[in-house]
Amino acid sequence: MKTAGFRLVLGLLLSTAYCLLPTANSQTFDRTVIDANFPGAYQVEVADVNGDKKPDIIALGGSTCAWYENPTWKKRIVTGGKQTPGIISTATADIDGDGKAEIAIAYEFAMNAPTTGKLLLAVQGRGLDDPWKLVPIADIGSIHRLRWGDINGDKRLDLVVAPIFGPKAKPPIYDDPARLVFFDGKEDIKGGKTTSVLLATRPVIHAIEVSDAGQRGLPFILTADNLGVGMVNPISPGRNEVIDLVTGAKGDAPKRGCSEIHLGQLKDGMRFLATLEPWHGNQVVVHLGTNGGSEAPKFPPREFTRNVLDETLADGHALWVTDVDGDGDDEVIAGHRGKDHRVSMYDFDRAKKTWARTVLDREVAAQDLRGGDLDGDGTPDVVTVGGSTHNVVWYHFRRK
Repeated sequence: MKTAGFRLVLGLLLSTAYCLLPTANSQTFDRTVIDANFPGAYQVEVADVNGDKKPDIIALGGSTCAWYENPTWKKRIVTGGKQTPGIISTATADIDGDGKAEIAIAYEFAMNAPTTGKLLLAVQGRGLDDPWKLVPIADIGSIHRLRWGDINGDKRLDLVVAPIFGPKAKPPIYDDPARLVFFDGKEDIKGGKTTSVLLATRPVIHAIEVSDAGQRGLPFILTADNLGVGMVNPISPGRNEVIDLVTGAKGDAPKRGCSEIHLGQLKDGMRFLATLEPWHGNQVVVHLGTNGGSEAPKFPPREFTRNVLDETLADGHALWVTDVDGDGDDEVIAGHRGKDHRVSMYDFDRAKKTWARTVLDREVAAQDLRGGDLDGDGTPDVVTVGGSTHNVVWYHFRRK
């Protein structure tokens, strides 16, 4: 599988818009190019936009947010350059249960202008082709990542907002911490009437994940930042617990800590942290949890062991975790956008206690990875976007 001939054939196959490819464990997948002309593609989501119970694809980049309707993948523009210059993140969900998703949009992001940044909510029109109503929410400097989750346990979706820096951050260190906040879903977000609630302050927050219910019955937020991975545990209104789980890669700020974070799980129920390290770094890392003895798996565990799966990435920026082969162990899928850009999958070998890498795609400068069962066959799919390669690509895995 690692011969020069195989690499040549793989490169030829990936140059087509649709193909059937083998992975290292003889699993196959289809590669479908959803869009070959999306300049500056930066982020992708998988969510049901139109309420037909089929997950759609939402992509953003440049100054554009667009969604692709499942299964035809017809492209519709949500916002454009006049509305959302410097677009950087979206979060899509049906927040009021009317069957139509809303899209929170972060824009006017600039790396060295930490006081600029805006947040709005895009609300669908009556028909699928009607313009979206854009509702201003707030000005948030260095706004960078958005996620929905029921943070306070009131059965309503709240919007978690992570700036990357604080307002006084300056290069090269960017040492003013970012303020992680959420907007309460019980307020009138669709009407633009809502206020932010502080969750935590962390230095250089590059990524966040709102995870499943913790021990207190509330979700927790994981941050990938210059301290490593932090766990923000809402306890009660106005009171949060912040735990440093792992420190990530060593180094001088800001090239330290973690850059991306997703929570995975092995067949025995033990959780792990999948990260890219350091900030915009070269390493794919799995931090395996252990509780010792025969105790039931829980999160967070007593300790983590750091396992570097790959250290050949150039400007690592894309990460996802899901079980595509159905063996009960989540695979780690990662990509980078720099030199020799690619998307790779790392599969846990239970017998050897190692992770085997398979290069999935060399034709995408990966900026982001997300997943979901796009065709309803029961197997998770993965979608990526390439910035300099201008593409939105769907990997449809086929189990043995």
